[in-house]
Amino acid sequence: MTTVTGVIIREKRVGENDKILTVLTRECGLIEITAKGALNLGSKNGSNTQLFMYSKLCFNDSRGRNYINSSESVNSFYNIRLDVKKYALACYFSDIILYTIQQNEQCDIITRLLLNTLYYLDNGKVDCSVLKPIFEFRHICEIGMRPQLLCCQNCCRYSTDLGLDMYFDMSEGTLVCEDCYEASDDDSEIVKLRPRTVENLRYIALTDYKDLFKLRPDADESGRLSLITEKYMQIRLGRSFRSLGFYKSI
Repeated sequence: MTTVTGVIIREKRVGENDKILTVLTRECGLIEITAKGALNLGSKNGSNTQLFMYSKLCFNDSRGRNYINSSESVNSFYNIRLDVKKYALACYFSDIILYTIQQNEQCDIITRLLLNTLYYLDNGKVDCSVLKPIFEFRHICEIGMRPQLLCCQNCCRYSTDLGLDMYFDMSEGTLVCEDCYEASDDDSEIVKLRPRTVENLRYIALTDYKDLFKLRPDADESGRLSLITEKYMQIRLGRSFRSLGFYKSI
């Protein structure tokens, strides 16, 4: 018998009454667990194995497959399933994790990031428009794709102390100050950043988790951040996600 505590980030219906859960755990990364009979009314595991629930799961390994034995809810994140916009955003976060995290890989930091994000998504204390760029950018940083944001790559100018704009090369993951920047014919992956936006990206990438969700940009700035972090993630991963399109359509 194995016991893990994790977030259910995908469920796949099998037959009339069963489903296969994909669970993000601190100890094992992504694991798949079959919940037999979970779709039956009155199933002992039905309520604790819903999408986006944070649950304690006990399971057995039989012929290379995991089968749930018992379950216990730790946090249901109930409000996410009641709000279509929150639900769509949570689906997008899940798709990012499913694409970037391997099975049976220790995943403490990413699990913590998702749990904290779902907590604020559930209670509504941080708006979706702020949670999206925070999750996108911090996640891409945590999986080894953090850009160089501290200073100009050429002259090492910190820039924001002087109120100067910076240029962010998303394909290279580097910053260049106004004085060092040279325009070229192909600048499609280079974006001009205001000092405040540079500071906010640094904050998301580098601040401690206990302060990460204290970021409170205004509506205009959160919109800029969202465009930048979304594009940076798409460039680094080489793809987008259908769930993002669904979230934007709401």
